[in-house]
Order: sequence, then structure tokens, then C-alpha cells
Amino acid sequence: MLYELFSWTCAVVTLAALLYRLPALLSNPRNLAAAALCAYFLFNSIAYFVDLDVFRGYITALLGFPNATTIVVQVSVVILTAAQQVTVINLTLPPLEAKRATRWLTVGFGLATVVLVLLFIAVQPHKEASAQEAVYLNLQDTDYALYFTYYLAICAAGRFQTVVFAFRYARTISEFWLRLGMWLVASGSALILVYCGIRYWQIVALHATGVSGPWKFLFWLIADSGTLMQIAGWTIPLWGPKLGAIGRWFKNYRSYLRLAPLWQAVYRAAPGIALENPPSRRLAWIPPRPLDYHLYRRVIEIRDAELMLRQLADPIALHRLDQAQGLPHEAVCEAAVLRSALRADLGAVQPADASQQGRSVRQCAPDVSLRQEIATLIQVSRAFQTLDKRVGSATSLGSG
Repeated sequence: MLYELFSWTCAVVTLAALLYRLPALLSNPRNLAAAALCAYFLFNSIAYFVDLDVFRGYITALLGFPNATTIVVQVSVVILTAAQQVTVINLTLPPLEAKRATRWLTVGFGLATVVLVLLFIAVQPHKEASAQEAVYLNLQDTDYALYFTYYLAICAAGRFQTVVFAFRYARTISEFWLRLGMWLVASGSALILVYCGIRYWQIVALHATGVSGPWKFLFWLIADSGTLMQIAGWTIPLWGPKLGAIGRWFKNYRSYLRLAPLWQAVYRAAPGIALENPPSRRLAWIPPRPLDYHLYRRVIEIRDAELMLRQLADPIALHRLDQAQGLPHEAVCEAAVLRSALRADLGAVQPADASQQGRSVRQCAPDVSLRQEIATLIQVSRAFQTLDKRVGSATSLGSG
């Protein structure tokens, strides 16, 4: 069951990666690296789809010989190995050197594929079973074991070169997502090398006495994990930055909600701070658009309200705030100042003049300062709510 789940996951993910990268190739069809990468995804998806048990029997019947899907999978793997190498070569080497290396690599893997097909025809493995068991059963035959040794050597050679080139390229890249992608490609290829090593171990265990073989689940688990890592590596430069944007959006939304109690309290005292009418409290949780702008406005409006309400604050609270500048309890003192002002005669509040509002806006303008302002005001909002709860509890106890 788990084997089928991993196989279906790899098949669907590789096909999705092909469709995801295909527009880039269509917009620039002469880009050899993009073409090779799409070929890598195409033959990767073929290798997984044709070996799924739901399709395996139909394809074998269509081609008309036993284990037909096995040779289709293995030829696809050799081609995708070559395609991945071509992609890395064209990313890491100068154009003329890359073109020459691509030509030789294509010729070498082409000849290796022809030899692979001829050897398969000569060996003709007849033991048929599920995709998970067929290779293991046929490896018990010496001829097929030698054939499979040759197949693994092709894969290992190609993946080793991919590891070397990808690691070397990752060290020279400054852009985070592209560098991470190359590390994932190299790590995934390294896992495929581990898979080849475990397969060699299995062959030795089947044909030598006194050697115990590896667990069968190691083959597909390591190979599928390596494949998924490589696919993530080749696609993450496109969708990785969007993850960062999504993360920033959720962080801003959380900050927007955390500032809501403090903003609502000062808005009730000084509604003139808001440029727009706020939504009803039932709809206050819905993120406004654009969120960055409304979060920015919320910070400015709270600061403007502080300027307007400061004249009503308790002098003792103001003195404590002045003494707490730069200390850990500064946010608590600031919340106490606001609360004392809000408990005063709200009708005496005078709107802040334009120079005060301008100064407040300019203090929040730089992005780094805005981040600091948001973090500070979130602490003030928490302290404000805590003070409200404590005073409310004390009032209820006193009245009781």
C-alpha cells in the first residue's frame, strides 16, 4: 500500500512539474537547459506511470512481451539521467564548453541506451510479478543480474556527475532559492547513488553464500525520496519565493489581529484617526486588501491617537513611561499611559495638528522601523489587555 502511494505521488508530482516548467520552454524553445529539464520531467513521469500496477498489465499486453514495462522504465531512467546532466552542465559551464560537453554526453548515453536494449533482448527476463517484486525475482538469474549491474552503472555514473556539478554550482550562487534548489538536486542524486549501492548489495546477497540482503522497502523508499528531492530542487526557484510572500502575509495578518484590541480602544476615544470607516466587529477578522497598507495605517493611527490622548494621561503614568525608556517594562508603562488617558474625559480630546501627524508617519516609513513599531505595539496591546483584565477583576471584586 505504501509503495503504491509513493509511486503515485512521484508520478503525479513529476507530471505536475513538467506542466509547471513547460511554459518557460515554450517561451524560449532554444534554451537547451530548459528543454533538457522538461525532458527530465517527461521521462521521469513515464518511468513512474508505466510501472504502476494499474497500467502495467495493459502496457505489457500492448507491447507483446514479458516485462515490457521494465525496459521502458529503465530506458526512461537512462534518458532522464542524461537530461538532468545536460541541464546541470548548461547551467554551470560556459556556453561553448557546455555545448561540446552536451554533444559528447548525448552520444555516450545514446550508445549506452542501445546496448541496454540489446542486452535486455538477449537476456529476456520471463519472471513476471508486481512492479515491486519483478526485479527481485529476475535478479536471481545470473544473466539478468549482470544486465542489471550494467544498468546500475549507467545510472550511478550519471548521478555522480550531477552531484559533483550541482554541489559546485550551489557554492557559487548568491540567490537563496536557486542555491537551495541545487543543494536539493545534489542531495536527491546522492540518494539515487545510495539506491544503486543497495541494489548492488542485493545482487551480491542473491548470488553469494553467507551474505544477507537488504530490506526490500529500502529500494523504493530511497529512490522515490531522491526523485522527490530532485523535483523540488528543480522547481523551487519558481515557487519558493512565493512561499516567502505567503509567510510574510500570514505574519502581517497575525500582527493586524494582535493590534486590533489596542486600535479599537483608541478608535472609540478618537474616531478621527481613521481614514476609512472600520468594519463591524463581527467582520473585523476578515483581512482587508491590501493588507500591508491597512497594517501600516493601523500603526500610524495608534501612534496618532497616542499624540492626541497624551494630554489626558495621568502625569504619574507619564513619568513612569519616561523612566522606563529602553527597559523591558516600557510596553507596560506605555499601555498604562494609554489606559489612564482613555479613562479621562474623552470629550476634552483635541485632534492632533498636521505637523504631529506628519512626524508620526515619517517615523514609521522605513520598513525596518515599521517592523520594530509593529513588534513594539503588539507588546503594548498585550499589556493593555492584561491591565484591562486586572482592573476589571479588581472592580468586580470591590463591588461584590
